[in-house]
Amino acid sequence: MNPYHGYPPPQFWRANADAASLMDADIDFGKKFSFSSDDKFATAGSCFAQHFARRLKGAGGSILYSEVRHPLIPVSQDHGYEVFSARYGNIYTARQLREMVDQALGVRPAIEDFAIRRDGRVLDLLRPRAIPLGFSSEAEARADRAFHLRAVADMLRQLNVFVFTLGLTEAWVNAADGYCYPVLPSTLAAEFESDGYRFVNFTINQIVEDLQAAVEALRNVNPLARVLFTVSPVGLVATAEPRNVVVSTALSKSVLRVAAQEMTGRHAFVDYFPSYEIITSPLSRARFWAEGLRDVTSDGVDTVMQIFFKSRMPGTSQQQAQGEVGGGTAPEALAAAITEECDEMFLDPSLRSRRPAG
Repeated sequence: MNPYHGYPPPQFWRANADAASLMDADIDFGKKFSFSSDDKFATAGSCFAQHFARRLKGAGGSILYSEVRHPLIPVSQDHGYEVFSARYGNIYTARQLREMVDQALGVRPAIEDFAIRRDGRVLDLLRPRAIPLGFSSEAEARADRAFHLRAVADMLRQLNVFVFTLGLTEAWVNAADGYCYPVLPSTLAAEFESDGYRFVNFTINQIVEDLQAAVEALRNVNPLARVLFTVSPVGLVATAEPRNVVVSTALSKSVLRVAAQEMTGRHAFVDYFPSYEIITSPLSRARFWAEGLRDVTSDGVDTVMQIFFKSRMPGTSQQQAQGEVGGGTAPEALAAAITEECDEMFLDPSLRSRRPAG
């Protein structure tokens, strides 16, 4: 007897290829759990993760924000509120996530690493773009970091669902103490010792170990929390490995996808949503790439979120799933929004030269 007899259509390539659209392909088949409008979501990760929160909020979902804007502070991206659930900025690697969770929950002391920006403002090098305005002094930066870590701890204790988008395997770490930066420090600060950091490309085993430590710490303070991993489809801006960036991107995303699958296989409370596959698989017919072939178009983000809501929150209409940047926004506008809010863009001098100083 053929063991494949009786398998449902989503498990066959032909059935997916013959589907009228990606919405009909059931690409999220095999999911462990769904969500309700009562669930409190916290989001973190790479640049692509920003759009999940926007779409979810726009569709009436509950996004947990543990760092909220003071009424006297103007509504502005310059202050970094409501980009993610706390003002941690882009968290590209599993190592960054683990270190943030460990600091917030007191597993390790707070990491205080500050530098002077080119405009004289002070940067927290662990959150260099989370607060675009920077700080007036190191004392202010240190106080804000302490407040931020308390807010992260509150977030971890209050959330129902933690959505983390894995973005990169390549990173730069502090040469003396080994902690991880979100972006190469010398691309941001006016004065930074070139021998103060070293390059690392995390392996599958290292990434799984870091993710395991992070979810264990989360469940220790929040035993009912669920975790949803995704992998960003956005390619690397640049690679520090001596090979083509396209090859490094393929390797990085493959490693991250395998690590996410390893965590999904280990834990009943961990699941994976295939945003990466929705954008990059042949089923999309390459129609979701913006002009530079790295960023995802507004239609691509909309499609990811419409599939999410259809599969995971079926009570939400597809029209609602189109958020602040969706609903027909030109691809170049979405690419500009991603570029503005992504630390990684500073790695490419040609892109950095087009940006305002600071």
